[in-house]
Amino acid sequence: MQKTPMAHGLMSSLILSLVLSLGLSSKISIISLMVIINAIIDIYCFNYLRLRINKIKVKDIALVTLLLIPYIILVKLTLYLILPVSLLIIYLASSLRKKYVLTNISGSSFLSSMSLVWLSMISYVKTYQFLIILSWIMFTLTLASIVEYKLPFRKIDKIKTVGYTLSLVVIAIALTYLISGNYYLVTLYLFPLIALSLSGNKIINIKEIKKIGRIGMYSSILFVLISIFIYHLLILSTPIALNIIFIHKALF
Repeated sequence: MQKTPMAHGLMSSLILSLVLSLGLSSKISIISLMVIINAIIDIYCFNYLRLRINKIKVKDIALVTLLLIPYIILVKLTLYLILPVSLLIIYLASSLRKKYVLTNISGSSFLSSMSLVWLSMISYVKTYQFLIILSWIMFTLTLASIVEYKLPFRKIDKIKTVGYTLSLVVIAIALTYLISGNYYLVTLYLFPLIALSLSGNKIINIKEIKKIGRIGMYSSILFVLISIFIYHLLILSTPIALNIIFIHKALF
C-alpha cells in the first residue's frame, strides 16, 4: 500500500465515531474488541482510498472487498443502515461527477454514520441510540457545510447554505422529538444550531481553515462525551421504548 498524505479531519471524525459507537453500547465484549481492531484498520484504509475514487484499480477493489468481510459477518441488518448506505451512494456519485462540495459534505456525513454501522456490529441498534447518532451526523454535516462555504475559492452563497443546513437540522429535531419525546436528545441539536449562528463570513486566508478545523474537532469531542453521558446517565435510567402515546397525541 503506497503512502498517502494523512487526512487529520478524516482520522479524527472516524475515531470519534468509533468512540461514540462504543460509548453507546451497553458492554464491552469479544465482539466489541473485534470491532475496535477492524475499525482501526478501516480508518487507515479509508485514508488511503479517499484519493483514489477516480482512479481505482483492481488492487483497490480487492482491498475494499477484504474490508467488507467483517461487516458482512457481524453487522445486524436493520432499516437504520439505510442512512449510511445512502450517504455512501451520494458520496460515490458526487465524487465521480466531480461535485466537490457535495462530495465533501456527504463524505463527512458518511464518516460520522460509521458509528451506526459499528454499533450494529456489536448489538442491535435501539431507537434512542439511532437518534443520538442521527444528531451526530447532523452536527458533522453542519460543520462540513460551514467549512465549504467559508473557503474563499468556493462560490457558495452563505444564506442558501445555512438555510438548507438549518432546514435539515430542524427536520431532524422534529423527528427526534416526535419519536422519543425526550428533551435531552433535542438539546444535542444546540451544537449545530450554535455552529450555524457563529458561522461568520468567508475566510480571506486559506490558512485560517486550520483554526476552524481545531474548533470543529474540540466541539466534536465535547459532543461525543455529552452524548454518551446523556445516554447512560439520563436515558438508561428510564425505560427505552418508542413513545407511542406521544406520537399519537402529536399526530392527532
